Amino acid sequence: MAGCEDKRGSDPAPSSSVPTAAPIPISAGDPGASKDWTVRDIRGMAPEVTVRVHDPYEDKVLAFTAVPAVPVLDRILGDRWRTAGEVEFLCRDGYRASVPSSRFQKHQAFFALGRGGRHPFTLDKPVGGTPVTTDLRPLYLVWANLDDSVVRAEADFGWPYQIVGITAVDVSAKYDRIAPPEGAGAEAERGFVAFRRWCARCHALDGVGGTVGPELNQPVSVTTYLRPEWLHRWIVDPLSVRRGTPMPGLPKDIPDRERTARDIVAYLGAVAPAEDPTPK
Repeated sequence: MAGCEDKRGSDPAPSSSVPTAAPIPISAGDPGASKDWTVRDIRGMAPEVTVRVHDPYEDKVLAFTAVPAVPVLDRILGDRWRTAGEVEFLCRDGYRASVPSSRFQKHQAFFALGRGGRHPFTLDKPVGGTPVTTDLRPLYLVWANLDDSVVRAEADFGWPYQIVGITAVDVSAKYDRIAPPEGAGAEAERGFVAFRRWCARCHALDGVGGTVGPELNQPVSVTTYLRPEWLHRWIVDPLSVRRGTPMPGLPKDIPDRERTARDIVAYLGAVAPAEDPTPK
């Protein structure tokens, strides 16, 4: 396995990089039928390895103690995650990351449990252009991307940390109510896909998505108070619009980046409420 070292023959004592504070529960399964797990439980589900990855937040190679993600997903979600369409990760700060099930089957993913060596389980993540030390507990989803150009180009997509919830998601059931209307056009349809991938992890639209950033369609659509050209610039380079904003722009290495931003703007316009929101 590229970039991995099996640790089954090592000292069974916990790594110094894994915090020893009170366990943070990780809920897995459908709402109402979920079960809580701990990092100790997760560690026992697959052989622990050291994996080296190019971390998209620090933009350099880092080592983590980790377990392969697929056997863990099989254990906590059963077979359903493979056909559901997406696996959704809820994080402590309200961030929701939805990762296509197929990505786990095409690429190597791991649940990181701690940093390699004696490093604390943290990252220096850029927020508003300034590095901020960020706690990763209890789990950080990482990918073996040193020799995987596809995953590398997608930057931080599919790298949630502080994971406290894991669910298999039926894509059509989740996103039907925010789909663009019939006849909205190819740009809006592509924008719908791009919004789900890049935007819904932080932003909700009509209540569907994350809660880190503001809701984009209620009670007023973002397209009402931002002209298309400014919305496009905000998506591509948010720091050029608002100094210190924690919002990241679209990853710089994704294909057709400018077109993707235009598509997202077209989608947001297509699903905006029809009524006039002008203050009376």
